[in-house]
Amino acid sequence: MTTPGPPRRAYRPPLLPARPAAPKHFSWQPVACAVFAITIAFWMWQWLGYGWAAGSSLVVIPLLTLLTLPVLVAAGRREHRFDLAGLAATGLGLHFFAAFYRMAHGADAFVYDQQGNRLAEAFRHFRFGVDPGAPVPGTGAMRIISGVVSVFTGPNVAAKFLVFAWLGFIGCYLLYRAFVTALPNADHRRYALLIFLWPSLAFWPSSIGKDCWMLLTLGIASVGAARVLVRRPGGYTLLVLGLLLGSFVRPHVSLMALLAFGVALLVGRRESSRPGVTPSSIAKVAGLLVLIVLGGILASRTATVLDVDDFSSSSVNAALETNRRTEEGGSTFSAADPQNPLGYVEASFTILFRPLPIESSGAEQIATSLEALFLFVLCAASWRRIVSLFGRLRSEPYVTYAVVYLLIFFFAFGTISNFGILARQRTQALPFVFVLLALYPSKHETEAGAVEQVRARPR
Repeated sequence: MTTPGPPRRAYRPPLLPARPAAPKHFSWQPVACAVFAITIAFWMWQWLGYGWAAGSSLVVIPLLTLLTLPVLVAAGRREHRFDLAGLAATGLGLHFFAAFYRMAHGADAFVYDQQGNRLAEAFRHFRFGVDPGAPVPGTGAMRIISGVVSVFTGPNVAAKFLVFAWLGFIGCYLLYRAFVTALPNADHRRYALLIFLWPSLAFWPSSIGKDCWMLLTLGIASVGAARVLVRRPGGYTLLVLGLLLGSFVRPHVSLMALLAFGVALLVGRRESSRPGVTPSSIAKVAGLLVLIVLGGILASRTATVLDVDDFSSSSVNAALETNRRTEEGGSTFSAADPQNPLGYVEASFTILFRPLPIESSGAEQIATSLEALFLFVLCAASWRRIVSLFGRLRSEPYVTYAVVYLLIFFFAFGTISNFGILARQRTQALPFVFVLLALYPSKHETEAGAVEQVRARPR
């Protein structure tokens, strides 16, 4: 007779380590709702209190928000470390609010509006050869763009301001996507805060004008550049599309972006385990050929806008001197000469950090000077991030793209002698300044950010 053994215990699977709870982050959704409520209230005030044709805002703002909603939802699902969707929605609301102010204090925008209405009437009857009344590329192209928008909005000026503000926001979002694509281990939260909430980027592009269009096209081109630099498909298509669209309005800015990308493509290190000719090297040669052809087109358009026959020193100097004479007004100052080293440093400082508070008068200038002062403090506090770029120029070529673009920008726009014009032109440089401010200052923090990004991915 056998003795019974010990009772069997029920099988219990081994305990798995608990998944760490999702990190808590600040929710921007209530802020976005508040911004949208205030924005609609101000548009209603203009409509009911002053009789402006602003009632369309009650339809256009919700409609454009619904069109943007899939982008915001996809952004929120892709990013789990902070509330990107709510932050971007807040930025969209700020663009709509800025459009309200720009409509009340517009100047050139109303010329684009009137000419756009005239061109839209011809476009509706399929007459596309109508004279815009201004040179193309340049102001005439902006009138044509306004006419295309007017085909859909009609003569309602409020609707057009809101559409252009929305396009400016899309440009900001594309620049954010370019940053994330090219620099997956950078400080994405800081860049998102800067690109979506910076006052100038919400204010100046939220109007019918060139600033909005250039921000949008730079965003398209930068996404293409980022995809090429990290070897993702479709990059050259977006790059060429963005640069060509931008060249119809400001070809010199598109040319600067093209030159910056060319340098980044040449400098960027692409490791390959295969000796000799590789598909990567063939793609780089083909890309350079595309850049040469595109560069010829942009150079031709730039020469047309500057009204020069070539890019010799004497021709460019004459164009710059004409630029100085045509930018006179109440906010003029003595511009530096960026063609000598000391003048270049002074011009760079002026473009980023002036006017100083002691140089400002009037509400808009004071606000601009305070923003420039804050940017100076932010750059000073981020000096370790800026210094770290020297070790990233080859391993992270998008940093090279941003640096070279800024170096050319400081030279090209250093002769502007009007603070009002300079504040608007600065919006084309700020997204690339923010790239340098959103780098992690050390390799250790970069690796920590990469680990945090992996942990935040949904399982």
